[in-house]
Amino acid sequence: MAKTTKPNDKSHSLSIELLDFKQSLTEAGFAESTRKVYLRAFEKFANRLDRKTPATATPVDARRHLTELKQRDVSSTAYGNASAALRFYFEEVRGIEWKPISPLRKRMVEDMCLCNFAPRTQDSYVRSVKLLARHYGKSPDLLGDEEIRAYFVHLTCERKLARPTITIALSGIKFFYEKTLKRDWTLTGVPVPKRNKFLPVILSRKEVHSIAAKIRLPRHAACLSLIYACGLRLGEGCAVKTTDIDRDRMQLHVRGKGSKDRYVPIPPSLMPLLEACWRSHKNKVWLFPYVGRGGRYGAVSGRHVPKATIQQVFRKALKESGVTKDASVHSFRHAYATHLLEAGVGLRQIQMWMGHSNIAMTAHYAWLTTQSMEASGKILGALMADIGRLPG
Repeated sequence: MAKTTKPNDKSHSLSIELLDFKQSLTEAGFAESTRKVYLRAFEKFANRLDRKTPATATPVDARRHLTELKQRDVSSTAYGNASAALRFYFEEVRGIEWKPISPLRKRMVEDMCLCNFAPRTQDSYVRSVKLLARHYGKSPDLLGDEEIRAYFVHLTCERKLARPTITIALSGIKFFYEKTLKRDWTLTGVPVPKRNKFLPVILSRKEVHSIAAKIRLPRHAACLSLIYACGLRLGEGCAVKTTDIDRDRMQLHVRGKGSKDRYVPIPPSLMPLLEACWRSHKNKVWLFPYVGRGGRYGAVSGRHVPKATIQQVFRKALKESGVTKDASVHSFRHAYATHLLEAGVGLRQIQMWMGHSNIAMTAHYAWLTTQSMEASGKILGALMADIGRLPG
C-alpha cells in the first residue's frame, strides 16, 4: 500500500510512491514495456497535481487529469494507457474503488468541454450536481422542479451559505438542466442571489511599497511586483510564461480569465527583477515555476508556482509591514487601477489593461481615488460648515 502520510518534502514522498507503484506493477506480472508506459503516465499525473501527491489525490483528480489529456488531443493509445495506469494505482495500490463515470456525467463534462470551460469550473459544476443528487439520494435527472427549488431553499435559508457558494451551485446545476438535460430552468423559480456590494480594499503607493519591501525571496518579489505593476489577477500572475514577455515592445501577454487575452505594458524598472528571477531557475516554460524545497526543481518543473504559495507570502509580508488594512493579493490589482486613475490615465485605457468586459466595472474605481475623495470632502465641508456650531 502507498503511504498516505504527508512528508515535509513532496519530492521525497513522490519518489517513495513511485517505487511503491513500480513494485506493484512488477508483482502484478506486467511486461517491462507496459511497466515503463504506466510509470510514465503515473509521473505525468503526479506532476500536474498542485499541493497533493498521488497518495493523497482522489479519483476525481485522476479523472480531471484524463479530461485534460483528452482536451489536448492526445492519441487514443496514450489516453488508454493513462486511464489503465491510474485505475490500477487507485484500485490495486491504494485499494480505492475506481468508479467509471456515469453516462450522464460524461455528457455534462462533454457539454462543458464544448463550451471551453476551465478545468476548475468543470470540477465545481460537477461537484454542485453531485451534492444535489446526494442530498436527495437519487439521480439528478429524476428530480422535479419543486425538489430543485427546495434544495436552494435549504442552502440559503437553512444552511445559510455565502452568496458565492450558492451562485456556483446555481450555475452548475442550471447548466446541467439547461444544456445537458434540455429542460426549462425558469420553471424551478430559483432566482439569482442578490449581489453583495462591498468596497474593495485600496492600498496607497506607500503601503504597496511597504509590503513589497518585506518579501524576502526574489522570485516571490518578482511575482507580486508584476501582479501590481500590470494589474494582474493572482492566477494570471502565477501562470506567466517566459514567452509572454515581449522585450522589444515592453509588453506582457496576459492569458486572462475566460480565455480573454490582453496586452499590458511592463514598467522598464521591473525588467531587472524579472531577469534576476529567471536566472535563478532558468526554466524554459514558466517565469515563476514550482521550485520545490530549496529551489531544486525550478529548471525542470513542469508547472507554475502554486497560487497558495504567493498568497502565503503576501500574508506574511502584510503582517510584517505593519499595514493594518484587510488586504489580499487582489488588493494589488485594485491599487493598480486606482493609482493609474489618480495619475490621469483614461478610464477606457485602464479597462483594456485590466481585461474588464464592461467599463462600468472599471468606473467603480473612479470615486475611490484620492483626488475624488478629497474634492468631495471639501465640497461636503463647505456645505456643512454651519452644522457643527454650538447653539447660542
